[in-house]
Amino acid sequence: MKASLLPPRIEGVPTPRAADEHTLRMCFNEQDAIRASIALSRLTYREIAARMGCSKSLLNALAKGERQLTAKRTRAFCNATGTLLMMQYREMERALHIATGRVRERDRIASIIAPTEHAWGHAA
Repeated sequence: MKASLLPPRIEGVPTPRAADEHTLRMCFNEQDAIRASIALSRLTYREIAARMGCSKSLLNALAKGERQLTAKRTRAFCNATGTLLMMQYREMERALHIATGRVRERDRIASIIAPTEHAWGHAA
């Protein structure tokens, strides 16, 4: 019988589920959403990192707020933890920004460079 290099609970990853609305609203920032997702998964950092294909130290840095989840890693994180809380949090933040009229930084920069892009013929 061949020994597996993966921790025992790596197999059988459940389809990510949406978190309760109350849990979502209790998250004040992405770090809260990451920590809550990890707690909801009931997995170790090692198991989640193995499912994501990253190091345990990267996952630890994400939980401490020292690093940010990229869009690609966000999907992997949600799949690894079995919860969509992080994606739900980002969607809620996006909706709040729109509702309050706050503009995301990349949208603000895009509006600043739009006239020059248009003049240069780079408009999308």
